[in-house]
Amino acid sequence: MHIQLKTKLPGPKSNRILQKLKQKNAAFNLDHLFVHSGKGEGSHFQDVDGNTFLDFASQVASNPLGYNNAAMLRVLQKHSSYTPFKYGGQDFTVPQHEELLDELLKIVPREMNAAFLINSGAEANENALKIAVRHNPSARIGISFVNGWHGRTTGALSLTNAKAVQVKQYFKIPVRHLQYDESAIEELELLMQREFDPTEIGFVIMECVQGEGGYHIAPTKMVQGIRKLTRKYNIPLISDEVQAGMGITGKWWAYQHYDITPDIQTCGKKLQVAATVANRRLFPKEKGAISSTWGGGHVLDMAMGAAIIREIKKQKLLHHAEKMGKEVRQRLKEIELQFPSLIMQPRGLGLMNAFDLPTNALRGKFIQECFKRGLIVLGCGIQGVRVIPALNVTKKDIGEGMEIIAQAASKLNKEA
Repeated sequence: MHIQLKTKLPGPKSNRILQKLKQKNAAFNLDHLFVHSGKGEGSHFQDVDGNTFLDFASQVASNPLGYNNAAMLRVLQKHSSYTPFKYGGQDFTVPQHEELLDELLKIVPREMNAAFLINSGAEANENALKIAVRHNPSARIGISFVNGWHGRTTGALSLTNAKAVQVKQYFKIPVRHLQYDESAIEELELLMQREFDPTEIGFVIMECVQGEGGYHIAPTKMVQGIRKLTRKYNIPLISDEVQAGMGITGKWWAYQHYDITPDIQTCGKKLQVAATVANRRLFPKEKGAISSTWGGGHVLDMAMGAAIIREIKKQKLLHHAEKMGKEVRQRLKEIELQFPSLIMQPRGLGLMNAFDLPTNALRGKFIQECFKRGLIVLGCGIQGVRVIPALNVTKKDIGEGMEIIAQAASKLNKEA
């Protein structure tokens, strides 16, 4: 497939649906005005009007194998002859629960030998906080980082420090935010010297590559220094791998680029469900201390998640993500040389890449110029644009997308 736009955007069928959604969906906030049809192949998909787009957003980093992948269709077919798909998984179990846990625990460090499945990344982070503080009655505060993003539930949102609109006028739990650079090490040390005993710090949560906050890559010295301090003072370190995990950086987990192992990690998105993963001793032993109606109960999602892990291994997609990621960054740097006042700071690990525009307004215009040409990209942070195709994206797809990014940059450059 390739990009082919048959109608103006949005097309008439999409527009009818979108107008109805706008009236009924209390959170309606779409930048890309189209409606998916379910048709597609690889990194391309069609809307209900027959327009074909190239997806460099991957359903917000949640679609690792693209559209209508053969392995995923086999899973769908296998589970299409019965209902329900959703069981009360912590009370009434299904084989797919054990299957996914088995596949997941094969790709995490050996000392992480248990996991709790849940619905979303935010809920995975909430449960990571629970198990971190459950064994520490002295805990008074948690630690996260400036521009961090950990979800929209109350505890997870308290950790978030990316955009005011996401957090203002909501309740928060006590959290301090460290700078996302090497100064964080000294900040944490001073905090423990001047304000809090180490036993009063319930956890440190960190993204080794920040997601919604801007696709910033943590300095090695910072990550290793924070890990050293948390080990020294027995403070649980949580690695939020919801967006950066499951192979997108070229390794299963972003923290593996730093030669550390956290005490707890969370994952979601590309896994199709979310999970809190740690050593079994950290999880509460009391019945009902953590639970969820649907956690471990969505048969299709769990089967898909297990199949995705197997397919990433089978197709050697970690290596492919690393290789294609280098291609993306090379092309972005070439475009930066063409438009240095517009395309700024190309960066990334594997296929988790981004660049900046000079202002938030220009970023919005840029995303729309790409959309008008059939390329789907998303913003991150205040000025960033992320480039996150599926793990099995082809070099041809990357070339097609980069040509549109160059065209969009050229258009804005002429208007400047």
